[in-house]
Amino acid sequence: MTITRRALCAIAALGLAVSPCWAQEWPAKQPIRIVVPYPAGGNADSAARALAAVVSANLKQMVIVDNRPGASTIIGTEMVARAPADGYTIGLVTDSHAINQAIGKMPRASELLGAKVPYDAVRDFVPISGVALVPLVLVVHPKVPARSVKELVQLSNTQTSKGVNFGSMGPGSPWFVHMHQLRKLTGGDFVDVPYKGLAPAASDLLGGQIQTMLMPVHFAQQYISSGKLIPLATLGANRHPLLPAVPTLAESGFPGLEVTNYFMLVAPTGTPQPIVDRLSREFNAAVKLPEMKEKFSLTGDPYPAEPSELAARLRRDIDTYGAVIQATVK
Repeated sequence: MTITRRALCAIAALGLAVSPCWAQEWPAKQPIRIVVPYPAGGNADSAARALAAVVSANLKQMVIVDNRPGASTIIGTEMVARAPADGYTIGLVTDSHAINQAIGKMPRASELLGAKVPYDAVRDFVPISGVALVPLVLVVHPKVPARSVKELVQLSNTQTSKGVNFGSMGPGSPWFVHMHQLRKLTGGDFVDVPYKGLAPAASDLLGGQIQTMLMPVHFAQQYISSGKLIPLATLGANRHPLLPAVPTLAESGFPGLEVTNYFMLVAPTGTPQPIVDRLSREFNAAVKLPEMKEKFSLTGDPYPAEPSELAARLRRDIDTYGAVIQATVK
């Protein structure tokens, strides 16, 4: 005797123990939505759109990108947390996801982030797949008289200097956290100048209004090759292939800080495991395609990763970044 899927659904409707029929049929409706908590046209947006095109073709289902920027990524990420856990709404998150979780526990959380954090980064989401690793490089304006990290630290600590100012996207941004990690490691006197995004901060650095900042390697390369910015060190464990002549922070005399930012995809907690597994397979397969390296050329390096690895990374980053934030933001 053969039991059809329709019959299984009827049995499920009577409350008998079977796997959810709608989970078995996924994807059965359109569209699948990727919520990106950043404006259209940025690196996160372009990476999401490149993956959406591939997964849409493979699943023969429409996959769209829904940009919901604002409040240090909280607006878009909350939409994902509150969405039905049915596999049709997923979200792209970055290191800010862990940082917001750490700041959200502080009394001044709303003031620092511009909004309350109305979700738990671990409890309310399940990781799906990695998207990109974003390596970082410390750069200075050519007029800054420093050509190494040690020289920059010495400059920041001179009596005639009021510290070296750096651009960040504010307390909820990875750049803010990493520069304070760097300050603690090196003993440098680095002064934060907050901006609303990477583009305006980079514009002021190129114009000499600020002196230094951390930048994604792939974004900074164009300005380094043209001599508009001077690289001092990369923050990865090894030299990056795009900047083979630039030493790592450890090679510059400051071991102990190895940082690479990332993008990953998450779904609301409660999404059935078969759907999570299917999403993970589809998106990780798309990330592994050779053409993604070119499509991510201004974003970072493709980062296929399983949910368990991403979950462990998120928990580790919440602890690490939380300690930095508690020590630097009063």
